[in-house]
Amino acid sequence: MLERYADGERNFAGIKLAHYGLYGFRRSKYGRKLDLDGVVLRDINLRGADLRNVYLIGADLTGADLGGIFLESCCLVGAIIRDANLRAACLDWSAFDNADLRGSNLDHMNANCANFPGVQIGSFEYAVLAQTYFKGAHTDDGMIRRGSNLIWRTTLPSGIVVEGPQWGNGRDAR
Repeated sequence: MLERYADGERNFAGIKLAHYGLYGFRRSKYGRKLDLDGVVLRDINLRGADLRNVYLIGADLTGADLGGIFLESCCLVGAIIRDANLRAACLDWSAFDNADLRGSNLDHMNANCANFPGVQIGSFEYAVLAQTYFKGAHTDDGMIRRGSNLIWRTTLPSGIVVEGPQWGNGRDAR
């Protein structure tokens, strides 16, 4: 994929990055993960792709189409994902510490057990946030507690924990 991207190809919709051996993988306490640290994939189309268990530390995905992508158990610490489409993305168990998500569409995302400390993030709607961690994110609690987001055991930017399950406006979701 990286060679084809370097040659100018940008459409990798639906691609599944799976490992077939040890090359390019590193072991962590979470198992083996594909190492794409620092990669520049601006304006790439990865709509519906399966990128589970990938290290994208410091990666640049500015302008990428990541709609419906599976980014489960990924490490995107310090990644730049500005003005990207992450609508309906599965971000479960992923780490976005200090990432830049400004201008990105995160509507309908599933971010269960994901970490967003220090992240720069805009507004989003209809998200599912169970045990999600936003403490220290560069936004306010009200943005996450919007009426359309489903929240359960989520830590807000201020450090307040919403036990829930609740819709963002405080109504019981049961």
